Amino acid sequence: MAGERRRETTLLILLASEIATVGLTAALASRSQLHVVAIAHSLEQGFAALRKHAPEMIVSGPEWLLPLRQFLDAAGMQARIVVFGAQRHLGANAERTAAAACGYVSYLTPSRTYLPLVDLIADCAQPATHAEPALCRRCAARPTLKPPKLQLTHRELQIFVAIGKGFRSVDIAAELGISVKTVETHRESIKAKLALGSARELSAAAADWCRGGSS
Repeated sequence: MAGERRRETTLLILLASEIATVGLTAALASRSQLHVVAIAHSLEQGFAALRKHAPEMIVSGPEWLLPLRQFLDAAGMQARIVVFGAQRHLGANAERTAAAACGYVSYLTPSRTYLPLVDLIADCAQPATHAEPALCRRCAARPTLKPPKLQLTHRELQIFVAIGKGFRSVDIAAELGISVKTVETHRESIKAKLALGSARELSAAAADWCRGGSS
């Protein structure tokens, strides 16, 4: 209904970076419906704040997401989680993060870009990620958990990620059950598709993508 006041959502900010916290807190100040109940810069502080305040929503750094989700599950607590990180996307960690969070926000983007996403997750009627899997899959925040699509086949993407993690062709071949020659053929195809001129450029681009860079 037009003019209807949004329901207040309690929020915990759990970020290691004090600079990122200051920027986020300033951006959230424009959202009267979001009530920051605590700010923590370590997991221990975060767990204590969760026990005390039981917030409905958490903004967490990606490095703490999985232990945070484990804590919530063990304590029988529910909260929607937004991952807030320095990377442009989640890269190689996207699949693990997607199972534990509602959305991803890069603080490399301006607040006017990410605040609508925070609003969307704050307004969600679900108490936690996957409370209703079908609804979560349709949520407009879900695409933020996926890395940018590369014009690679499934096998090429597997090899690209393995290269980014530092594996040699012989190791990749053994892991995937294919020949080293086949791996090398895929490497050449990947280089051509991504306009990379050398093995060094391929390794650098793959490593950057796996870290969540802009490649």
